[in-house]
Amino acid sequence: MMENTFVQNQCLSCGGAIENPEYKNCPHCGTLLDEVQAKINQRNKNIELCHNCGSPVTYNIEKQQFSCDYCHSTFTPQSEKDLDRVVFEADNLIPFQVPKGLAKKRFFEWLIKGNNVPNDILDRMDNIQLEQVYVPYMGANIVYEGSWGAEIGYNRSETYTHYETREGKKGEKYSEPVTRTRTVVDWNHHSDVFSGHTHKSFLVNSELKGSVAEFMKKVGDLIFSADTKPFDQHYTAGTRQLKISPDKVSESLRSVRDIAQEEANKTVLRLLPGDKKKNATVTKLSYKLTSHYTYVPFWKITYKYEGVDYIVLVTAAKNEKIELDGSKPVSQNDTKIEKRMILSGRIGLLASVFGFLMTLFDVIPNAGPFWAVVVAAGIIVWIFFAIKRALFHRGNRKNLKKILAEHQEYLELSNKYPQ
Repeated sequence: MMENTFVQNQCLSCGGAIENPEYKNCPHCGTLLDEVQAKINQRNKNIELCHNCGSPVTYNIEKQQFSCDYCHSTFTPQSEKDLDRVVFEADNLIPFQVPKGLAKKRFFEWLIKGNNVPNDILDRMDNIQLEQVYVPYMGANIVYEGSWGAEIGYNRSETYTHYETREGKKGEKYSEPVTRTRTVVDWNHHSDVFSGHTHKSFLVNSELKGSVAEFMKKVGDLIFSADTKPFDQHYTAGTRQLKISPDKVSESLRSVRDIAQEEANKTVLRLLPGDKKKNATVTKLSYKLTSHYTYVPFWKITYKYEGVDYIVLVTAAKNEKIELDGSKPVSQNDTKIEKRMILSGRIGLLASVFGFLMTLFDVIPNAGPFWAVVVAAGIIVWIFFAIKRALFHRGNRKNLKKILAEHQEYLELSNKYPQ
């Protein structure tokens, strides 16, 4: 009889009887009965992530593999390690839509914009080089569905009697009924199903850093261009292709579940009926991910000014929508002039604040009119230098625009690309 005491005959979770000691899961509530397996699952949860959808996965000790409850993917520990050595290939690409001349023209126009750009930038910059670069993105199409529950309130009007105290002709007081209308809310629990889909793009290259990477992320919607073509080597001839980084792919996949949850929450909030809502919750959610890797074209422009190298990136996926970002030189002399104007304006503003405080607390009796003049003068000084700065920048930009209009190479490009 001693042996029978070691047979698990009752579920520790729900208390249900376990008739067959060979059961792996409780037939009543489905709880895992193998304590060793349960500990392994708990240890691996939220540590190992599915490399298909990014959800937490558990390790099955019998099958010696990980499994995902969300997308039902299975993989071995070795395949998880091998993911870091996978060489990803692009599924499709966007051919270069922006010709070299148009990219250079837009570069010239971008270069003269902004504050404190040197007036001699067009004459003194040299060694301008344009390179075609393909940057990899992962496009994620997420289709989700689930159910929601919430407390939904509907407004309705009702009348009620309110007693008001009146006073008679002889001063006696009495109560008089008055009929009024008020709005009340009838609350009930509601639930329903929902579905939706969303698109998201991810930069999947680890070579790009800082502001360059941020610019690439910002223009990532270009991968959904209608001009996408199946990947073909002849499109990439003469170009440089950045590699798809496995760690960036893994990072992107991990965020898919959060994106699905966020979009589901937004969808539910849009669908909720009634006049008022509270305690809205997504009670069930599932999603399907379809991903593809796309090479997106960019022009990389490098140039020198006073011996310093500068880099500019130009989107090349759409002719009608060209965006640029990069570095450009700044005139040190103009910057000093601007700083002096900023300082002068701040002194005026501080003087007005000081005068206001002296007036407010009446620090010097009978000096109110004097401090009022200080306040007004300080504000006038601040406004004066703010206007002076604006006119200073406007004059510089106007001068640079005039210089550009006379620049020979820009004139030739403008005639060729009038758009």
